[in-house]
Amino acid sequence: MLPTCLCWIFVANQVQVLKADDVDLMIIARGTPGFSGADLANLINIAAIKAAMDGAKAVSMADLEHAKDKILMGSERKSAVISAESRKLTAFHEGGHALVAIHTDGALPVHKATIVPRGMALGMVTQLPDQDQTSISRKQMLARLDVCMGGRVAEELIFGENEVTSGASSDLRQATSLAREMVTKYGMGNEVGLVTHDYKDDGRSMSSETRLLIEKEVKQFLERAYNNAKTILTTHNKELHALANALLEHETLSGTQIKTLLAQVRSQMLQQQQQPPQTIEAQSSLQSNTVPPSSSNPASAAAAAAAATAAATATAAAAKANSAPVGS
Repeated sequence: MLPTCLCWIFVANQVQVLKADDVDLMIIARGTPGFSGADLANLINIAAIKAAMDGAKAVSMADLEHAKDKILMGSERKSAVISAESRKLTAFHEGGHALVAIHTDGALPVHKATIVPRGMALGMVTQLPDQDQTSISRKQMLARLDVCMGGRVAEELIFGENEVTSGASSDLRQATSLAREMVTKYGMGNEVGLVTHDYKDDGRSMSSETRLLIEKEVKQFLERAYNNAKTILTTHNKELHALANALLEHETLSGTQIKTLLAQVRSQMLQQQQQPPQTIEAQSSLQSNTVPPSSSNPASAAAAAAAATAAATATAAAAKANSAPVGS
């Protein structure tokens, strides 16, 4: 429905708005769930303004992405003064989200990662579904919890436990809300069971035992997600550093660019593992040349030692005779 509506808007305004060849309306549709026709028209108008300011003759995919991010996240804070340390921390934070999403079964594909500040956010990772979804499976919910924990875990692994920031507050809020819904609405808690509980009043309408049981299971879901994210980022540490460095350099990476970058990192690691240990062989060769071979015949060894002693004695006597003072 959304791609049809977008096409209609483009056709209705084709005199003012021209669509470039790289525009994929399905991608825009997957990234704008719940948008009305007026919202989509506003999106195209913002994209057209951006294209006109850049001197372009048609609206490109980058213009539509800019408009979508502006509507969903707010305008770019170009005047914001962000320190180098803050940019580095944001790059690893967003890189952690993206990397956990890529290596977690059930997670939505990564569409884009950026460290450009918008609204109150210093960066974001966008995930888009492959097709329309009417419901979400347990596996997909657990994967979403893992992705939410990726940013906090990346900060902890790279900068240490004492250097983690408040940047993960929104992630933790989303993860806690989803885990609580899994327990109280969807019957996915092992101990609470196949029941639903109204948590709109923060659990005041239920018994303290039930509320404690719910919070216990919520905590178990979150701890499981934290451990999964930590395992992934520890295992793929080099990929995390490469992705963060690329974000620091380019600020925004598409999902295709991220996959290409990670494939290059894995290829380099594989080549390093396949290289022979040249240093060890060189050291062993050097040792074999410097250590004299041992004699297997004790008599020959004794004779050689005696000959060496006699030669040393003769040399000492000759040196003593030659070293007499002149004119004695």
